[in-house]
Amino acid sequence: MDTMSKNIKVNLENSGYNIIIHHNILSSINNIHKKYFQSRPKIIIYDAKLKNNQILKSIISRFGDITPKISVPSGEQSKSIERLEKIYNKLFSLKIDRKTVIYAVGGGVIGDLTGFVSATVMRGIDYVQIPTTLLSQIDSSVGGKTAINSKYGKNLIGSFYQPKLVIIDTKTLNTLPKKQMLSGYAEMVKYALIKDEKFFSWLEKNGKHVLEKKVKYLEYSIYECCKSKKNIVEIDEKEKGERALLNLGHTFAHSLERISNYKGFTHGEAVAVGIILAFKLSNENNYCNRNDLNRVIRHFKDIKLPINVSDIIKYKVNTYSIMSSMKLDKKTVNNIINFILVKGIGKAFICDKINDEFLKKFLDKNIAF
Repeated sequence: MDTMSKNIKVNLENSGYNIIIHHNILSSINNIHKKYFQSRPKIIIYDAKLKNNQILKSIISRFGDITPKISVPSGEQSKSIERLEKIYNKLFSLKIDRKTVIYAVGGGVIGDLTGFVSATVMRGIDYVQIPTTLLSQIDSSVGGKTAINSKYGKNLIGSFYQPKLVIIDTKTLNTLPKKQMLSGYAEMVKYALIKDEKFFSWLEKNGKHVLEKKVKYLEYSIYECCKSKKNIVEIDEKEKGERALLNLGHTFAHSLERISNYKGFTHGEAVAVGIILAFKLSNENNYCNRNDLNRVIRHFKDIKLPINVSDIIKYKVNTYSIMSSMKLDKKTVNNIINFILVKGIGKAFICDKINDEFLKKFLDKNIAF
């Protein structure tokens, strides 16, 4: 492991882009813009909680104070049609054109929302992801999934629209709270559990160093996650097959988030619980042995990630409401939920064999209380 700048090239049929990973790379943001976009105009869409943060101040100081900026309130509630319209109107008032480049500065919410804005305004303009949370650096900023939420569920309105560049500066994590670091770490473990047992073993030994924000461990683990996602996205850009594996734990997680109105716990905490449920469901269907399940539970406990629904939701959860929400999952086909299950650590697969009767019994035992 070293702390030299790491570059990953995402190669797609109709587009391609670089992922740049380096500590303090944003100090060169103006030069990066000139390299990729010459003198094209730029606009920053950022998370409101970054208003007085050094990250945003640093970008603005290098781009210049006259660079237009649009602030978006933090939280999933901003991924709405109402917020979308406000951003459209602001962009039009700024007289954008198709040469304008939008910079998304913030976590996953900002990236998802800005990506969808960029995909739809003027039928598509270029955008750059500058993710500032661990979760967004290893997951949502890469792969071109853009979306807003509906009252019926999370990310149900969206498109596949790739960024022109992803800039990952591990220095932006210096002020990230531990709870948000853990949220991102859950997604990090997900990559290992999907198809990289060796990386999971590395995380068992070094996860604490990642959470302590030691630069060489951060850069290595972020690089491994982005490389893993790049490899899957190149095979299946629009989630017609293998890319669905990246949703390990998410069918459960999105349902828990929706019934809680996206409040009370982080996305990563929901994913952690969802991963354990996916391993339990795999074990109960004899796909995965108990030792692998116990190994994941042990690591989550060591790292202080939740493993039970009761760890994140403190009230009675209705099985019917969970199942109804899960039926709205984008992987559901002909009213059958396609779960991402495992045959062991690093051996995820798509399963359409879980019937409603079995699922209800499983949920009654593992979720309702």
